[in-house]
Amino acid sequence: MKGNTAFLPRQILYGVVVIALALVAVGSFVDFPLSCALYDASSPFAMFFAAYGAIPAPLGCVAAGTLFVCGRSRDNKFPGMVQRIGGALLLLAGVLLVCFLPALYLPVSPFFPAGVGLVLSAGTILVTCRLAKGADRTTIIRVALAIVLVLLCELVVVNLIKGAWGRPRMRLVVNHPEAYFHPWWQWGTVLKEALLATGVAADEFKSFPSGHTANATTMLLLGLIPYLKPPLQKYKTALVAFGFAWAAVVAFSRIMIGAHYLTDTTVGFLVGFLSVYFICNFLFCPQKQHPQCF
Repeated sequence: MKGNTAFLPRQILYGVVVIALALVAVGSFVDFPLSCALYDASSPFAMFFAAYGAIPAPLGCVAAGTLFVCGRSRDNKFPGMVQRIGGALLLLAGVLLVCFLPALYLPVSPFFPAGVGLVLSAGTILVTCRLAKGADRTTIIRVALAIVLVLLCELVVVNLIKGAWGRPRMRLVVNHPEAYFHPWWQWGTVLKEALLATGVAADEFKSFPSGHTANATTMLLLGLIPYLKPPLQKYKTALVAFGFAWAAVVAFSRIMIGAHYLTDTTVGFLVGFLSVYFICNFLFCPQKQHPQCF
């Protein structure tokens, strides 16, 4: 697929931004009562998505690393070596994250999520190799680069905002007698310094925005598959729709488990979506059509 259209049309950008702004406006009034109504920290559904909802991000590392190795330059020794080493490091980091991150959220032996992670990683490697087979090497590297840039962008933006905002999580408000609800528009809080001094973990003040939801939104990168295998272009809408659905389910689960509010998950989704939209449209929109891609 030579890229005669944008990765995502502008109409989707407009629609997503309008819906996200509407949800932030609604959340400004219903954040706390909605979270109180949905809160169920022991829900197996919420616990499962706490463990595996963000899995698209580390699996994206696995896929990108595999693509760098598969699409490495064979004519130029040094660039090829760099691509091979960089790809291997990305692949290894992704596998480790897939195997060990879920164990932080599941009350099971760590060997179980490690085994599941190895299966998911192996499956991702095999599928990615199959997709890359016969594809243009430039396209392979471009897809890998898009994945890496999206992951870096949403990770950096989310964590910069989290550190500066310091919004207390719903579960802290519910379980700590001195904690209280903070609306999303309040930057920082004296509550944070007071409770950190009593031993409360700093992570309890990283509610806004939702990193899990931002990571889940990178499932939209499934829409890059047709660039590797043009015959799969007819499935692009379904792949992107699955990405949206996955992000929505993860966002709901984060509210249910008390880790985030509606505004947190909405802004987390928006960060992830905008990262995907602008980076992928920049890399895959034809040069002569760039003004129509944004």
